[in-house]
Amino acid sequence: MLEHIPKKRRTVLKGMLATSVAAFTAPMLYVVAKYLTFTGGSGDANAVAKMSAADLTPDAPAKYVQINGEPIIVVREADNQIRAFTATCTHLGCTVSYKPVLPGSTPPMEGFYCKCHHGKYDAAGKNIKGTPPPRPLTELSFTQDGEDLVISLKPKV
Repeated sequence: MLEHIPKKRRTVLKGMLATSVAAFTAPMLYVVAKYLTFTGGSGDANAVAKMSAADLTPDAPAKYVQINGEPIIVVREADNQIRAFTATCTHLGCTVSYKPVLPGSTPPMEGFYCKCHHGKYDAAGKNIKGTPPPRPLTELSFTQDGEDLVISLKPKV
């Protein structure tokens, strides 16, 4: 097939063909290997994070904690109610922050803000229509014993 081409040129063309095939198949092999070696999402299903409710002050009403590498945001609202949410934006996975007043909200309202793509959630974690997030944040269950909070990855019912 390539006999009419000089030997050096054939070697170069074969090398280019092999490189192209490798570049095409490598991503597929990577995905298959990741799929076959997947061990589960968060590891220990009973993992919890502990913190003190006293850490949530009027000047700093939100605090981040992690459970198995999953960012969690715990918030003390204006009415002194404490709530915990997953802090991962449902748009593209950036970490959201709690804002006492959301930027550009009319009328001014509190909620969660994703600075990556300007996603907004209200104080209950529901995505605000017209912004990128397709789904609300997940509110998590926690127990409170005095000032001690124990947060789990179980959704609040």
